[in-house]
Amino acid sequence: MGNKKHNKKQDYSKREEEKANRLIKYLCVALIILAVLIMTLYSLS
Repeated sequence: MGNKKHNKKQDYSKREEEKANRLIKYLCVALIILAVLIMTLYSLS
């Protein structure tokens, strides 16, 4: 019975980790896009 609980906890933490990794990936992509946009606007003005 305790083993099932442990597996549930492991699955939950794995899901949370995947969510965090996805968030970090999106954040990096957004920052890169923002940097490119700022450089473009800066060079146009």
